[in-house]
Amino acid sequence: MMKLSHESKLRLGVGIGAFVLIIGLVFGISRTLIHFEGPWDFGTATLDWPGRDSGNYSAQPQKLSSETFDADSFQSLDLDVTSSTVEIKHVSGGPVRVIESGRVAKGASASDAATRNLAEVKGSTLKISQYDCDDERAINRTVTIELPREVAENMVGITASVESGDLTFTGIACRDLDVTLGSGDVEFTGAVTDTLSAEVGLGDVTFDLNQAPAKSMDVTVGSGDAEITVPNSTGFKASLALGSGDFESDFLPLGYDGETVLNHEFDNGDKSAMYRFEVGSGGMSFDPE
Repeated sequence: MMKLSHESKLRLGVGIGAFVLIIGLVFGISRTLIHFEGPWDFGTATLDWPGRDSGNYSAQPQKLSSETFDADSFQSLDLDVTSSTVEIKHVSGGPVRVIESGRVAKGASASDAATRNLAEVKGSTLKISQYDCDDERAINRTVTIELPREVAENMVGITASVESGDLTFTGIACRDLDVTLGSGDVEFTGAVTDTLSAEVGLGDVTFDLNQAPAKSMDVTVGSGDAEITVPNSTGFKASLALGSGDFESDFLPLGYDGETVLNHEFDNGDKSAMYRFEVGSGGMSFDPE
């Protein structure tokens, strides 16, 4: 049997000791994570701020407030929201309704958690502002705006500024649309007849337009994916600004893509409208219906 030198024995001992130490650390950390009862829920891969444990709020959303407005009291819509899901949708009839809902903190009433001065008509514009709300009394807030047909299909202008959250338009027709979103997703189905401007920092964008802007469209996405569809007969001249993202379009000349098209410009039909698309990282598609 081969004898180990003193130096070899020393190295072997150190190696075994280090191995045992590593196993002990791994085992100890694993037990700590398994039995950890802090404010973070690793099982759902979500993070909650201390004091904002979702268990302290109602399991299901509750209606916080509901306001009604006459259909002929405004022609434009102005949204200024911090962190909420916002839904603007076409309904069959009735008055305009602005409904806020959310998960209410235990011990608080729904009315106490409601945003103060959420909606009001100024001039010909319905203004929605959610800055005067108590984030400790309700979480996962949603603002739903129900527009009857005569309003939903005849909006003059819609301006929406959302810091964080999702923004959805369903069955809406307007002359001008201007959307700014810090982080979240934007989805629009309907018509924009004159101008469309959308700027999204982080998130996905979908515009399904049965009538495309006749004057201009400017869509910028910092990081995320964008899908835009317009009627095949839409006349435009478009320019591209690409970072590390990709651009695809069936309007591009055969055999070209967003990187190879000459001067990053292309057109369709009578070239009457000016379109601009910019994508930082992610992908954008612009196609006919």
